[in-house]
Amino acid sequence: MFHIGMTQWIVGDEPLEVSCARLKKCGYDGIEFAAEPYRLDAGDCRRLLDKYGLDCRSLCGIFDESRDLTADKEAGELAVQYIRDSVDFAVKVGAKIMIVVPSPVGRCVKPEGISIDRLMENAVHNVRTAADYANERGVTLAIEAINRYETYFINTLAKGMDFVRAVNHPAVGMMADLFHMNIEEASLTDSLYMVRDKLVHVHIADNTREAAGMGQTDFKEVLRALQRIGYQGSLTMEFMYRLADPYSATQINTQTGLMDRYAKQAIDYIRMTEESIRNYGEEEMQ
Repeated sequence: MFHIGMTQWIVGDEPLEVSCARLKKCGYDGIEFAAEPYRLDAGDCRRLLDKYGLDCRSLCGIFDESRDLTADKEAGELAVQYIRDSVDFAVKVGAKIMIVVPSPVGRCVKPEGISIDRLMENAVHNVRTAADYANERGVTLAIEAINRYETYFINTLAKGMDFVRAVNHPAVGMMADLFHMNIEEASLTDSLYMVRDKLVHVHIADNTREAAGMGQTDFKEVLRALQRIGYQGSLTMEFMYRLADPYSATQINTQTGLMDRYAKQAIDYIRMTEESIRNYGEEEMQ
């Protein structure tokens, strides 16, 4: 069975203990904290992990306009420092992975007056610099490809792999987000096979961005592919109710009842799918 977690940032201003209690009740293994080292207290996070029997395997980096890895000089240095501070937080809560988006989420048009090659050079340099720090502390940076409606920069897993190869660092890998992949990839399974050597993290949502099982994604094929490539990481739920601006979820009052239903729907559906795959495999061997 896969380790299953749920990311925290999607629940808005909900108290962290409410989130942890939900995950414990629904049978989750862990929680993915938002990478907010200037706002979250690592000691409080550790206390809640212990209280509810959860772990934290990953942090979800929040890359807005103030954290732009495609920038040079001071702006780029601020983004690198944010990753360093988040890595320190990751060590304190036990996380081994931090998700990194190399460009600001929400910027869908390339900045004027600078070439895409120069933006790429800046991002490669800044991520490599941050990765040196992460590597010293046992944390891997997972590059996330974001769909074209949320960023102009890296939209597909193929482009993400090109970026990872350009960075060429042992502390930099790839993550796969099924919602973004549903928009950008011709084949979910072929794309997973393509990144198998660098895949360190997976986000789960249906094609509607709601909980698994509420849309059209073929999760049987996805889980089979992950099993075949020997994926050992977490499946982390990152669903949400329908929002034009996904980051606005961090600023709204949590719809606790809806999140309760989504959390249970997601894990029950993935566990059921796992079981069906296991039973199918046993029948094949008989």
